[in-house]
Amino acid sequence: MANVIIKALKDGPLLVEVDEKTSITLCRCGRSQTQPSCDATHVKIGFKADSSEIKVTE
Repeated sequence: MANVIIKALKDGPLLVEVDEKTSITLCRCGRSQTQPSCDATHVKIGFKADSSEIKVTE
């Protein structure tokens, strides 16, 4: 099974890393025009959120 890490970046998107490579950035602010991907709208609207990390391993 692949090693998966989901990182919620402070004031930013979710980064999904598979085997230490970023595979996708997911919108957390809900305003991205490219849902579910992040388009950096969070910067323009002043989105604020804490950071956290989840590791999924077998």
